[in-house]
Amino acid sequence: MATSTIKITDLIKRGGQITYSFEITSDITVDELNNVSIEPAFYSVTWHAKSHQCKNLDIAPIKTATLLKNLGKNVLMHISCDMMKKDYLDELLILLKEKSICNLFVVLGENFDSNSSDFQSTLEMIKYIKGKTGDYFAAGIAGFPDSTDEKIQQIKEKIDGGADFILTQAFFDSNIFKTYVERCKKFGIEVPIVPGVFPFETYKQLNNFINMCKVKVSEDLLEKAKSCQDQDESCVGIIRTLIGDLTNNLNVKHIHLFTLNKLKNNCELIKSLQ
Repeated sequence: MATSTIKITDLIKRGGQITYSFEITSDITVDELNNVSIEPAFYSVTWHAKSHQCKNLDIAPIKTATLLKNLGKNVLMHISCDMMKKDYLDELLILLKEKSICNLFVVLGENFDSNSSDFQSTLEMIKYIKGKTGDYFAAGIAGFPDSTDEKIQQIKEKIDGGADFILTQAFFDSNIFKTYVERCKKFGIEVPIVPGVFPFETYKQLNNFINMCKVKVSEDLLEKAKSCQDQDESCVGIIRTLIGDLTNNLNVKHIHLFTLNKLKNNCELIKSLQ
């Protein structure tokens, strides 16, 4: 039986203990979900339009989101502008409401092609969703800590258009997040900004992430990761320090983890921080 609707904005505003959320992909198994030793505040489910092409509603992301709701979990459903038609989105929104899923993470999509979509921007999609459904959905958008002022101004326009919170791309220095939050406030952005953390364990994983997401990292970080590799050690200590800085020095109360479906490892990381 599906749980009641709880908005992400309400979950991350709750005081008390530090909370975590897990990003997962649709090939996660029931056993993996049932065997987590630390219950996250919510799971975010990624959306890959190029794979399912939005042909129908019988697709992996929706199946995974439904499974999570049936297990009593809170869900953040990713959706992208890529290959998205208005008729399909209308049906999707109705289905999500039927399943008591009220949280959306709206992104442009990998290799977005404007010729195959009815939506040319996430701002356009957010306005459409809000116009159709009012305040039912909490809409999240991506934030990039190394953004230019122009990009932050675009974030402000999305907030003014109805976006409710920001979830950042992964970063590896707490000062980067601190500066990003300060810059957003100067633009009048007051919505919650959730830090995204990628708990890499090896230098190879870090390097793959850098190449895939085109993010900049410091030479100091690379040297630390290489040192761990040379000593045949896990890089998890680097992430432990980052999260400690965020929670202890910046008073961050919620951390979003890009898990790569390694739920057991991420649970062990969280336990080591408690």
